[in-house]
Amino acid sequence: MSRMPTYLLVGLMNWNEGKANAVSEWIWAAIRWFHLVALSFWLGGQLFLVLVVRPVLSRTVPDRAQRTALTATLGRRYSPLAWVSLGIMIVTGLLLGTHRGVQWTALPSWHAGYGRTLAIKMLLVGVVLALTVLHGRLIGPRLATAARAPHNPHDRAYQKLARWSRIVSSLNLMLTLVIVLLAARLVP
Repeated sequence: MSRMPTYLLVGLMNWNEGKANAVSEWIWAAIRWFHLVALSFWLGGQLFLVLVVRPVLSRTVPDRAQRTALTATLGRRYSPLAWVSLGIMIVTGLLLGTHRGVQWTALPSWHAGYGRTLAIKMLLVGVVLALTVLHGRLIGPRLATAARAPHNPHDRAYQKLARWSRIVSSLNLMLTLVIVLLAARLVP
């Protein structure tokens, strides 16, 4: 009785091999689609903030506290959605790797080709996760607090945090672009 679901699943998969393969192809296409849509959201949001929001705010909002508050508000709105997209990318990436036959336990020992590229990509995803946490939980909130302090053009604490925010955000964006390049390299 306990083997019944397994037998049923195997039976359904073997019921009509052609139909099962067609369904399987659509399932994997849907998983790749979710992976790509999540990536589009993650990368598109970063590009939008860097290439559109920051320049517009710099030209139209002279008060640094208001600029930082607006950026923080946008960040708080985008952040939960970005974390969901990151989660989707990680889960679907693991599924796609498993489907491709990746032996996850052997990944660190792969020295050439697909395995090395995948290992580097996964390492960079870990760095992007760490940078995202660093900015979202430490740098961003401290920068927002420093921006609300009375304006002093020589405020070193604010300038230092703003510089670190730019560095971490830029590094995060560059690493994400490298991850996309590595992903393109993995596709046969």
